[in-house]
Amino acid sequence: MTTFNFIKKNFSYLVIAALVIVIFFMRSCNGTSNGGKEIIKVDGKKYEVIKRVTDTIRVPVVQTVYKPGKDIIHEVINYVNIPANVDSLAVVKDYFATRVYKDTLKLEGDLGYITVTDSITKNALAGRLWNSNVNKTTINNTIYLKELPRTQLYIGGSLGMQRPENLTIGGNLILKDKKDRMYGLGYGVNSQLNSYFQASMLWKISLKK
Repeated sequence: MTTFNFIKKNFSYLVIAALVIVIFFMRSCNGTSNGGKEIIKVDGKKYEVIKRVTDTIRVPVVQTVYKPGKDIIHEVINYVNIPANVDSLAVVKDYFATRVYKDTLKLEGDLGYITVTDSITKNALAGRLWNSNVNKTTINNTIYLKELPRTQLYIGGSLGMQRPENLTIGGNLILKDKKDRMYGLGYGVNSQLNSYFQASMLWKISLKK
């Protein structure tokens, strides 16, 4: 039987098989909803977001600054009358003495602290030293991605044996959709040059590990 006669004789069956394959192709192409999953593009390629991880890291930043008293802005002092019975020696000692005032300012939210140290002598601010220990916050966002499944097309051949003296040889076209379903079309001839046509549908079976 020639190929033309085979197609003519089985034309209705071939049309039905082709329609079935087309319907499954259309269903597989349309059934690509994300199901509420987050999809992002990286370099023009779509990926599914598996999970997002946010890490907050606080790194202490220490800084020390000294400023001379003459560079610190101060207000003019209003002088008052000195009592007559004042101890002059005590006043002189107090004038030349150096007093140190230290204060620590704690920042809210565990951001750290600032320490201010003032040195005062001769009724003036001799200098100011401040130390800061502030936590610098760094936020790292890590995204875990998975490549989206895609439709794949395979082409190949087949070789079979019906009887020891009757071999079959043909070609196959297989489409794998995004849901791991496979649809195939095949055509070939045997040793007597009789042609055949076949269609196939395969579903993936998930095996437990």
